[in-house]
Parts: sequence; C-alpha cells; structure tokens
Amino acid sequence: MHVALDSCLFPVCAAHGKSVVTVEGVGNTDKGLHIVQRRLLENHGLQCGFCTPGFVMSAFTLLRNFPAPSRRQVERAIEGNLCRCTGYRPIIEALSSFSPEVCPMGSQCCRNRDRIETTPSVEKRLIPEKEDQVPIFPPELQLSDAYRSNQAVFGNGKITWYRPVNVHQLLQLRDSFPYALLVMGNTATAFAIKKHDFEGPLIYGGDVADLKRCEVSDSGVTVGSGCTINELEEQLPILEAKIDEEWKKRHIKALYEMLSNYAVQQIRNCATVGGSLLCGRNDSDISTLLHTLSTVVTIASVGGERTAAIQNMKLEKGEIITKVFIPHSERHEYSWYWKVAERRSFSFAIVNGAAAATIGEDNTLTCLRMCFGGIAKAKVFSVDLSSFNTRKWNDDLLHGVLERLTVALEAVFDNQPDKYRVALASSFWFKFYAKVTTDLQIATDNDYQSLLTPLYNQEGYHSRQTHEQTSTDAVGREARIKHGDVAVCGQAVFADDIPEGKGELFVALVLSTKAHAKILNVDTSGAMMMEGVRAYLDHRDQATPGGYGPIVKDLLVFATDKVQFWGQPLGAVVAESREMAVRAAAKVTVLYEDLEPIITVQDAIKKESYIGQPMEMVEGDVVAALAKSDIVFQGEYATGLQDHMYLETHVAVARVQEGGEVEVTATGQSLRHHQEAIADLLSIPRHKVTVKSKRIGGGFGGKEVFSPGISVIAALAAKKTGRVARCVLPRDVDMKVNGKRHPFLGVYKVGVSNDGTLEAIDVQLYSNGGYASDLSIPIIENAVTSFESGYKVRALRVVGRACRTNTASNTAFRGFGHPQGVLVMEDIVSRVAALTGLTAEVIRERNLYKDGDVTPCGTLMKNVTLTSLWRQCHQGSQYEQRLKKVEEFNKQNKWKKRGIAMTASKYGVGHGIQFFNQGAALVNIYLDGSVLVEHGGIEMGQGLNTKCIQVASRALGIPEEKIYTWETSTREVPNTMATVGSMGFDLYGPAVKIACETLIERLKPVRETMTDAPWEKLIQAAFVKRVPLSATGFNMVDKKESFNITRKTGNKQDYFTYGTACTEVEIDVLTGENQVVRSDIFVDLGTSVNPAVDIGQIEGAFVQGIGMVTSEDMRVNVDGKNMHCGQLLYKIPSVTSTPRTFNVTLMKNPDIKTTIYSSKSVGEPPLILSMSVIAAIKHAVEAARAQNGQVGYFRMDSPSTVQRIAELCGEQIR
Repeated sequence: MHVALDSCLFPVCAAHGKSVVTVEGVGNTDKGLHIVQRRLLENHGLQCGFCTPGFVMSAFTLLRNFPAPSRRQVERAIEGNLCRCTGYRPIIEALSSFSPEVCPMGSQCCRNRDRIETTPSVEKRLIPEKEDQVPIFPPELQLSDAYRSNQAVFGNGKITWYRPVNVHQLLQLRDSFPYALLVMGNTATAFAIKKHDFEGPLIYGGDVADLKRCEVSDSGVTVGSGCTINELEEQLPILEAKIDEEWKKRHIKALYEMLSNYAVQQIRNCATVGGSLLCGRNDSDISTLLHTLSTVVTIASVGGERTAAIQNMKLEKGEIITKVFIPHSERHEYSWYWKVAERRSFSFAIVNGAAAATIGEDNTLTCLRMCFGGIAKAKVFSVDLSSFNTRKWNDDLLHGVLERLTVALEAVFDNQPDKYRVALASSFWFKFYAKVTTDLQIATDNDYQSLLTPLYNQEGYHSRQTHEQTSTDAVGREARIKHGDVAVCGQAVFADDIPEGKGELFVALVLSTKAHAKILNVDTSGAMMMEGVRAYLDHRDQATPGGYGPIVKDLLVFATDKVQFWGQPLGAVVAESREMAVRAAAKVTVLYEDLEPIITVQDAIKKESYIGQPMEMVEGDVVAALAKSDIVFQGEYATGLQDHMYLETHVAVARVQEGGEVEVTATGQSLRHHQEAIADLLSIPRHKVTVKSKRIGGGFGGKEVFSPGISVIAALAAKKTGRVARCVLPRDVDMKVNGKRHPFLGVYKVGVSNDGTLEAIDVQLYSNGGYASDLSIPIIENAVTSFESGYKVRALRVVGRACRTNTASNTAFRGFGHPQGVLVMEDIVSRVAALTGLTAEVIRERNLYKDGDVTPCGTLMKNVTLTSLWRQCHQGSQYEQRLKKVEEFNKQNKWKKRGIAMTASKYGVGHGIQFFNQGAALVNIYLDGSVLVEHGGIEMGQGLNTKCIQVASRALGIPEEKIYTWETSTREVPNTMATVGSMGFDLYGPAVKIACETLIERLKPVRETMTDAPWEKLIQAAFVKRVPLSATGFNMVDKKESFNITRKTGNKQDYFTYGTACTEVEIDVLTGENQVVRSDIFVDLGTSVNPAVDIGQIEGAFVQGIGMVTSEDMRVNVDGKNMHCGQLLYKIPSVTSTPRTFNVTLMKNPDIKTTIYSSKSVGEPPLILSMSVIAAIKHAVEAARAQNGQVGYFRMDSPSTVQRIAELCGEQIR
C-alpha cells in the first residue's frame, strides 16, 4: 500500500520498517522523468515550482494505488496540495489526463500526443510511459518480519521513542510512562512537540496491528482506534457489504459523508480514529458524528478493559482507547452528518453537526439526538431534545426544535450569541428534517430538492485556452518554464535548499506579544543557558542605528525602546540547530508597559494618525456635476487584509568572508535593497556586499520591502559569530512579522443620470498602512489614480490617505492598491444599478473607456480595446443565454441561488517615477556556442527567465537550448530595480535584447566572411579575431519626467492592459457556501511572447483574486493580535476553489506599442477581473433577498466570506 504523507506530520522514527519514496526517487533529470512529472511539464502545470514536488508525490501515490483513477479520485488526491501561482487549472488538466473518464484513450489521448509531437527536444529526455524506474519495495522488508514483529527504541538522551508492535507492549509502556505523549497520527502531537521545550518519552502506537482491525457483527461495526481515517474509509465498503439489511447501513452512510469532508488525503493517511477522539478539538469531524451515533469505546490498561459511552469517556492514568463500536442504525432510525467551513476542502469546520432520529411507523418521533462541533469550548455540544419524543414528525416539530436550539446555543455564548453559528446549527437541523421528511415520503409544500442538493460540483473539470501562436522562432511560442524539469523532480534549488555548511548556525526571532508598549526589560538568561545557543542579537548589534526602507527608512530590523505592532521582532537567538534556536527564543522574557494601540482605519482617522500627506486627483467640476445629476447618493465600502501566502517563506543564508566581505543568498524581489540595508546597518561599503538569488517560491510583492531585514539579521549573526548563519521564518512567524494587502475604507458621494451615466464621484480612500511608511504612499497614489478602472467618470475627485496604525507594516501586493480602489468602484456601480433599475452590466458597458477619452491623470486614451473585449466576452461566454438560465434556476430553487456578472478592467502598467524605468542585463557567449544570460530581475514563477531566453533566442538567431540563465546577483548586474509591478519583463527583456543586438553587431564582420558556418564555428572564429563575446544591455524606458499627481505631468503608465470577465457562481443561502461555476476571461496582451506563461499568469492572478474576495479572511483583534497566522487558519483557494469551467482567451493586438515585441505585462492586471466573482455572488444574494421581499442595494464588503453571504441572505427558514 502506498500512502502520501506530509513530512511535517510523520516523524522519522515512525518510518522504521517502511520504504520511503521522495520526489527524487520518482524521477530525475539524470535517469529520466516519471510520467507524472512529464505530464505536468507538458501541461505547463507549474510556475515558481516550489509546490510542484508535493503535487508529483500525491499523483504518484494515487497512480500506484489506482492506475486508472476517476476524476474525483484525482482531485481528491491533490486537495491537500496548495499552489499560489497557477490557479490549479493546468495541474488538474495534467493529472486528470490519467483518468479514463477524461478520455478513453488514456495516455494515448490526442491532446497528450500533440504536446509530445510538437516538443521533440524535450521528449528525448523523458522516459517512456511503460518504464518505471521507481525502486521495488526493499526485499529485506518483504522477506523479513523483524521490522514488524520487534519492538524498537530510539533515543538521543533527551527524547526516547518507543515503538511497540502489539497491544500488550503498548499498555506496558503506557503503565511505565503514564504521562508520556502517545503518538498515533501525530496530527495534534506534532504541534505540542514543536511549540514546547519537550523532553521525555514518546510512545508510538501507529504500528500496532491489533489497533487497526475493523469488524462487523449483527449489532454494529467495530473500528480499531489505530485505524487511520483513510484506512477506515477503505474498509467501510467491505464492512458494508457484509450487512444484509439496508436499514442497518444508514449510520455507515453518515460515516461516508463525514469521511468525505475530513481534512485531505495526506492528513487522512496519518490521523487515527482514537487520536481524533482525544485531540481535544471542539470541531473534530469524527468526534461530532460518533457522539451522535451512540458510540461505545473500549478502554484498556494493564489492569484490563472497560467500556464507556463516548459521552462519558475519560481516560485514567495508563489507559488507552483500543476500539470504537458504532451500532447499526435501527429499522426506523435516520442519521446524517454535515459541515460548513471557510473553504470547501482542507479546512476546519466553522460548525459541524450530526443528527439521528428514530421515527415510528405512524411518523411519531421516539428519539432525536443532535451534536455540534465548533460551538462549545473544547468539547462536542449536544442538546437535550428528549421532550420532543412522542411528537409527530411535522412542521410543528421543525419549529419547536428550532426554538429549543436557539435558546440552548445562546446560553452557550453567554447571551452574546455568535449569530452565524446559531444560524448554521439551525440550518443543519432544517436540512436534516427535510432529508428525513423526504426519506419518509411525507407530502410537503416546501422545496426540499434544492435544499438537499449539494452545492454545484459537476463531475470533472472543463477549460479552454484560446490564443494565436507563431511558428517562426522562439518568441510567441508556448515555451515551458526553463526550470520546470528540475522543479518537477525536486532538484530546483531554493534558498533553504543550499546545503548546510560546516559549523552553520541557525537564527530564530523573538517576537513582541504587544501591539504598542514600552520595552522595560528583555531577559535573555533563560535562552543563553540552553545548550547549543551561541548568541543573542538585538538592535544594539547594528553598527549603525536606524532602519531601512525603499522610501523612508523607518522599518526596524529589531524594536528599540518600544514595540509598534504585535509580532514585531525584538531580537534573535543564534544556535547550533533550528530546533535549539526556536526553543531558546521561547525562553526570552520581556517586561512591557502598555500603551494605547491604534488598530483600525477608523481608529487612525479619529486620532489623525497618518503616513505622509493626502493624495488628491481631480478631473472636472465635481460639485457642479453632483448638483446637475439626476440621482445622488452616499455610501461606504471596506476591504480586508490579504496575506501573500507565498509557499516559500523568507529565507537568508549569510557568510562573512575575507576582508569583511558579506555574501547573502536571499528570498527577495529587490536585491539592491538587500545590499543597501546590509551595507548601511553593518557599516560596510556596498562593493563588499553580494546578495544573490537563483529563484524564489512566489513573491506577489511580499518579498519586496520587508525581506532585506531578514538578510540583515542573518548577516549580523554571521558577523557576530564568524560562522555561516541561516534564518528561515516558520510560516506562522512569517505571517506575523510581514505586512499584507492594505485594508481600505472608501467613503463616497456619487451623482448619475437616469440612463446610468457616471456623472460625478467624490471619494475618500483610507488605507491601513501599519506602523511604518513602507510603500503605503505609492500604493494609495496608485489606488487614487486607478480608482475608476475601466469606467469613464465625467467628473471625479479622489483623495487618498494612508493611516499609521500599530499593526505590521502593510506592503506591496499584486495590484498595488488597484484592487481595493476598484472594489469600492464596483460597489458604486452596483448601487447605481439598483437606483436606476438597470443591470450592473448595462452600467458598466455604458461607461467603458473609449479611444479619445482622457484619464484623470491626463492620459489620452488610444487603441482602447475594452469595447471589443466586452463584446467578445458577452458573446463568447453566452452571457444572455446563461443569464436566463440563472434566472430560471433561481425561480426553481429556494435554497440555492446562482449569480452571473460581467466586469471590465483597465490596468495601467509602468512606473511613474522616472529612475525606476531602467533595467540591465549581461550576455556572455562561450567558445562552445552556449550563451549565458544574466539580468537584474528575479524569477519567481512569472516566467521571466523563460521569456528572456526566448528574446535572446530570437535576437541571436539560435535555439533556446543553447541559452541558460544562472542566478541574479548584485555582483554581476549591479543596482537592480525591483521585480514588481508586472514590469520585470518590460525592464529586463529589452535589456537582454540590446545586449544580444550588440553582440550580433560585433559578429557581423565575421559572419560576412562565414555566411554558412554553424553558430559554434562563428563564435570560435570571432574569438580568434578578438571580438568581445560579452556584452551588457541597458534599457532606459522612454520617460522624460516622473509623474506628478498635482500637475498631471509625466506619464503614470506606459500603456494599459485591458480585460473582461464573465463569472457564474452558486451559493447556499443558509450557510453562505459558494462555488465558482464558470469563468470566461478575455485579455488584451498585445502580442504574447509566451502564451502558455501568460495564460498561467492570468489564471493564477484570477484565482488569487477569488481568494481575496471570498475565503481569505484575516482579522486583527482589539489588542492588535493577528488571529489567522498559519495555513490552518488562513484559507487561500484550493483545487476545489477554482472555477469548474475555466476559459481564457487572448485577444491579439499587434498594433500596440510597448517596450518589447508589442507584448503587454500580465502579472497583476488579471487579478482585477476577479471582481466578477464578488459581483456574481452579490447577484446571487440579491435573488435570495428578493424572496424575503428585500430589494435594492445592499453593502457586501470584501471578502464575501461564507458568514457574510449567509447574513446578507437573511433569515430564510420560516
């Protein structure tokens, strides 16, 4: 049996006696790639590549167990793998190609064959599908029973790992070490070990075969407590088949439902039944269900066995759970399980519930049990409903139980009820009532069909990518990401993959637990006494006091006399291992004197706490236009925090070399700023500081400003100790210390004509900038100047202010202020539609920018393709036909609603500051004809290296295979500009082209004498003639002056990327759960240099935008503490979040003049098109409200979480 596991959940000692296969063992560039790896490459199923090995291993495991999987099996296998770059579409398509349900031809499908035939150079490197170089299961494990039958003990003097193989051994160990942690699936224990300075024995019960036995009897099913959730799911069909009577199987059906919602495959392969019951979580899926099904547990110790009802289960010293007995359902008993979470998969429950009802033949209730998770603290919540016994199963019972539930739940919340959780519990009872009523075939006027129908989840996944592809040379081709082959086999080197050097030290941060306070004392004695600790760093170790930053140097590496946000670094512990450093950091104690914090935008406005001066942009006479408008209204709109959630956290590896030289390998988007911060704060000249990066695992703006501070910390540690120092931020620490997308508050006054023309808008935008300046000023400026998006407003005044608060310094994020401003604008559009009686789509189309319009920045609009794109989207998405279907669906379904919306975007690309518009490259030709391209940009998944190689291939007239990129380094290309704002290729692509053209010009005389000579011969001859074979290229974008918002001089943008999108969604009106049914995207990218890369960027940005407007809810409490630090609490989109039908079309626009080859930037603009998702959700909510008699505008802030959607739908159960 093959199982996919999360390495962080599976201790090395637990692998004793097992064969472990990692991605390196599946396939590699030396021996060849496995078909899974190849299929991902063929389908362009990776960008930065950091997450790719995980997808490979999940798919590899699936195919080893199920060579011809179903579509559902494919998607379920990768639900636990997160990707922030691709949007999942190419990954799903690549792996679904193994399913016969996609094409009966399987691997011989024409789509796969066509891809292979068009890329012969890649095909030579890949192994045939029939071959399998994966090692066979080790013979010593097959032939010998020693590993399975003998107890094992491992220890290091502090922690001892005991691995018993039978229950007797386990109980003896439990008796000898009654307070030892019992490790089963390790899904809960791992956190206890990681967070505390843990020492002592660990007892592992995962290899006790007797605890995995599952049996069925006449009275019920017995499940071993050591059975993993996945093993239970695999055993259930076997157990079910042994039960003759159908009515006995109803509890098993409820188990199926629970298991289908339990975590993800990698966790199901670890988590055990017994461990899940004892983990202490109040939202455990299995615990909630088993508490409802009259489950009995068997508890054992060396003194014997006893049984207890699960509700009365309490383990004494030395006891363990050995098995769980689930009785069969009675003849007239009905049961069900249900769950609502922030995300449809891979998410803890907000509330889960289970119910069982026994009903007599005359429809009289004899017993009703209901339990809920996520309600009461640290336990399953149950309600005494015995008073309803003997009542008829009818609507009176329905409402009576609803009232009882409400009273009981409000009591739990101490008369301050969580209205959403109460509503979820009530909706569960309502759905259970409807299910049983349907099963009993009791006649009713209620529409229970849509109530019981699952939220839209069509079997399979559909997509279409439409574009034109040239065939003359590399430019315009679907070239694969150049590091793809090493990424799919785990050989791609990221910063933390650099092998540890001899004597290397590790750094862990000490963080503030206050948002605003004076630091009275920091006691490091507890940490410094620990074994392996070598140093403690704080602000006093800087050679120069102060901070760093791209504009104002007020970002602090370490706090000085006071802390300014919760999670601010106070210092750092340097130790011999990561674990030592983390545990020692926890021993540092800090004494504070509290100061009053400013947390929200509203707080800052009241306290007049701002960063910089207001930004104002005015076009026309707004006051006069408002006075003449037919309709005038006012309103507010707010947006939330969004975390970058790049999958590779911040890393820096520093070494101090001869003469005080400092070399740092870092994860950053602007190496110049790393070099500057290190040089300034360590007081050394920049020529002695080298910062380099081969690639980073996602950035999205989050590794632009904060990341130099991590490089400084690593450099300080290396300088202080004289040894190599590595600082790697754990995920939760990374989320605490780094800023997010700025939350915005928009306050507006709008005037429109009766026909929907946008006559006047007067709006104030406030952003939460956090404690430091960071990039808050240019971000608020960008929000101000791009506020109207694709819609022309006749008179417009936008004022923006960045607020200073006691939160982490919010920073750049894909879109750079544009999404927040457009969300406010789209709220205005929806309100205009409600007041004029027109649809929002009519309002949008009527106000689209056209040629000849002038933007508020003073830019004359030329070659505007918005109208054409709108028409193409309208027709290509079949908007009118689908709108009618949506309206019909909503008429026929009371409890599920659909919405559909079209939106447009105009995204300005370019740096408004003149000196930002420069990029440099270095191109070297070697005597074998191979070419090395170096540039100042950072490869982070956007295909920058790939596109630069395509440019060099065309410019030099040689195949791509002869060209290579190495890494970005401040030594090879100095004074680099940040790779941000979708400008990476616009800056560095032309620089590469210029360098190559310089070389071609030098080679011209030689070529004239060797017209037919191969490239290699030409280069050798040039070398003999002393022709320089190395050239730099410097690109200086034509920008005569910087943009000035007051005078409206200079160009804010170089050009605009236009796009339109049509999205359809479905929501559950009771729970707020939602699914994107279909999205059609049309984008004008000029002439795409690489359609595969560009489409991947469009899809990735769009899905990241889906997260921004739906599930990515991050809240800071009144004390300034971020409540959603970690992947368990913060929900980016997963595989199930992506549109079930996802179509992308590139509109060709070769006449546009841009920086290179008529191509347009694509990294950020498509994110704005995700406004179609929240607009579609709003349309669906409108339909739900309408059936309650609520019509007209309503405010739905972003993100539109399940809670926000349900609350806006209103009370639907009547």
